Amino acid sequence: MDLSYIIFAAMFIIASCYPAMAQGEPETFISLKELKELIKQRIPDEETAQLSEDNYDEPMQLLMPSLGHDKLELNEIVLEKLASIEDPVAFVAVVGPYHCGKSFLLNVLLNSTHGFTVGSRPEPETRGIWIRVVPKSKLKAVDGSQVILLDTEGFFGEGATRLYDAKVFAIATLLSSHLVYNTLRMLGDAQSVSSLAVLSKQAQIFNLQNWLHSADFEEERSSSIDVDTSLLLKTLDFPPLTWVVQGFDIDLQPSESPMQYLQRYIDAQEHAGDRTLETLFSHGISCYTLRTPADLNNLRERYGSKALAAEEELFYSLHPKYLMDVENLCTAVFGNLTAKGGQKLTGKRLAKLLPLLVHYVNEDFPLSADRKLRDVLVDVIIDGAFAGGVQYFEKEMQSVFSRPKISNLSGRVLSSDSENLEALSASAMSALTSQEFNEIIAAAEKQAIDYCQRRCVGVPSVLVSSACEVSLGTKIDRMKPFYREKNDRQVREVLVRLGETLREKAEKILFNISLPIPESEIQDNCKKVINDALKRYEGLVGPHQGSQQYHEACKQMHEQILVRCIQVTDINKGKISSILNSGKAAYQIAYNEAFSAAIRDYMNEAQKMIDAENSVSNSERQRRPMPPRKLAEVHAASLKVSQKAYDEAVKEGGLSWIGPGNELYDFNQFQCLQWSMQQLSEFQVQNRVEILAFIKSMVSDIAVKFRESVSKISPFPDNDEIVSGKAEVISKKLLEEYILVTKEYGIPEVEEKKKELIHYIEDARAHLIKKNTALMAAYCYDPLMDAYRELHMEVSYSVFILMLLIGHD
Repeated sequence: MDLSYIIFAAMFIIASCYPAMAQGEPETFISLKELKELIKQRIPDEETAQLSEDNYDEPMQLLMPSLGHDKLELNEIVLEKLASIEDPVAFVAVVGPYHCGKSFLLNVLLNSTHGFTVGSRPEPETRGIWIRVVPKSKLKAVDGSQVILLDTEGFFGEGATRLYDAKVFAIATLLSSHLVYNTLRMLGDAQSVSSLAVLSKQAQIFNLQNWLHSADFEEERSSSIDVDTSLLLKTLDFPPLTWVVQGFDIDLQPSESPMQYLQRYIDAQEHAGDRTLETLFSHGISCYTLRTPADLNNLRERYGSKALAAEEELFYSLHPKYLMDVENLCTAVFGNLTAKGGQKLTGKRLAKLLPLLVHYVNEDFPLSADRKLRDVLVDVIIDGAFAGGVQYFEKEMQSVFSRPKISNLSGRVLSSDSENLEALSASAMSALTSQEFNEIIAAAEKQAIDYCQRRCVGVPSVLVSSACEVSLGTKIDRMKPFYREKNDRQVREVLVRLGETLREKAEKILFNISLPIPESEIQDNCKKVINDALKRYEGLVGPHQGSQQYHEACKQMHEQILVRCIQVTDINKGKISSILNSGKAAYQIAYNEAFSAAIRDYMNEAQKMIDAENSVSNSERQRRPMPPRKLAEVHAASLKVSQKAYDEAVKEGGLSWIGPGNELYDFNQFQCLQWSMQQLSEFQVQNRVEILAFIKSMVSDIAVKFRESVSKISPFPDNDEIVSGKAEVISKKLLEEYILVTKEYGIPEVEEKKKELIHYIEDARAHLIKKNTALMAAYCYDPLMDAYRELHMEVSYSVFILMLLIGHD
């Protein structure tokens, strides 16, 4: 239905509530001719009043509230002054709630705190609509037009109705080239946006546009009244809107401007189906914020309770950042300001149009009484039938969703799982399937249309069909997705909660399994639990089996149980790993203890043998290293002990079913073997170092023993062959002793040290023979000093060789 008809009907209803009609007075309307006569009487001659430059810049009350504060009345004197302006005019109007600083804002836009009266009391200061003609020397529009500031009475004031606020808003909107909506502190809250949209709709400008386009206006228009319809239509265009928030000291996000913040609320209103603001204010909406102008406490200390209303000029005492904000606002408001209707809307022409506009917002547009009554009654009946059909449909649908088994489902907590399942299953059985819901919604639509048609008594059938079948049918079609989604949401809620209950039962079964167990048993348990839950779920969902909601809820339940199965599997693996780690620790302890005990036994046995032989050398009395072959035997024996300890620890931990072939078991056993090989390697390195030290010490002892033994050969000197034979017997015995002790070590260094030892013995024996030969010669001849010196040098050389041998690595 056309918006003009809706507003027209609303206006008819509002008019029916006026005091005159409430007192039983007959309905009266003013004709267009009477209106024209009224305009002619109220518009003065061009020469009756002039607005001189001396009177510029002084606020004047153009419109004042009526005695009942429900209508606007023209101030004839100010209207005459307005008519004296021959230049085009551009109005800047400020509207908004009372006591939010509209008058103060208009003053500071002209770099002053003087001009419009600023209130310092709780009661609103501005009444009606005031204007202030700004001298061109101070400010003019970009097209050269005369700038006029328009101050309005604040909305929501005491004693004023919302309809009165709408009339003030309508006049301000009709006159202004730029409209400023002024609020305090809050930026674009939902209530402020909604209030502005309601005022815009209540301004009823669309109805005036429709009337100006109608044949009635063209037929009755007289040349005696200079009313340019095209100019008036341009005047009716909504101007650009600037939303100003004063006292806004909140920091927005750096990435978000005030307009972006406001746009969220405008978009939210559009999503709710109301596109009033952006539709009406098609020339653009902008948003600016102003900081608190000054420290009011300081101003009160200096100027008393008047503060910003003080008689002194305070503009340059205002906060610098506030002045910066005002400068940005001035650029936005005055930067592109032009007169409405091009250059045609002068003060003189506006003075002729203003009575018509004021009469329109006060009394509704002036059509003939017969036509108005007939058309309005028809529109009212159709609108009531349409609204009743919508309400009937909504009531029918609400009754569907208020059935006990559905409405009481949310938030129910029952005492047991079985009772819960029973209740949920009953809810699922009673929930409507898509087919059932479509049948119900189709029946509700038919009943709503029938209801709409029954209410259209006396209305032509064409209009009834258009309103009830077309318009109402379209409205209901737009409402159906909401109710379908609501039903689907309820069905989904029932099915999901049913699945969650079965999932919880399945989880209890899974988490009550005694762990650890073989992984295959967990998989078998999971398959059984899932199959049981799915089978039970299928039997509980009733007629919803196979629906999209059923498959979604079933899939969700299945996936959640699988997640729990994975969690149980991970817990089981963790327990198995913990037990196997305990087995690994037992393995290492047993290995170390067995290995250490074997080494200790070997050393004790060797010590007993050494203690039993008194002739053992110093090196042999030292700790004799273990032969590598014996070390390998100790390692093998320790492995058997540690493996047994590993198996016992695993079985004691509850893994009696685990053994070779199991992945975790084999992996942990492999780690144990790796660890034991590392231990053996460290023992071997340490033992080799000890073997080398032992061999070195033994070679030194044998060399010393050989030297001491040959020094005791008797008789000496003697025949060289006899002495040499005795020395050879000694060396052979000592070499056999070396071989006997070191033969089990089997490392290359044993043979190398043996060669060094033989070389030393041979050198020592050769030295002994030379010494024997020299002594023998001394007994047979005179002292041979040369031979003695040579022998002495050879002895020194032997001692040097022995020192090298003892210190050799």
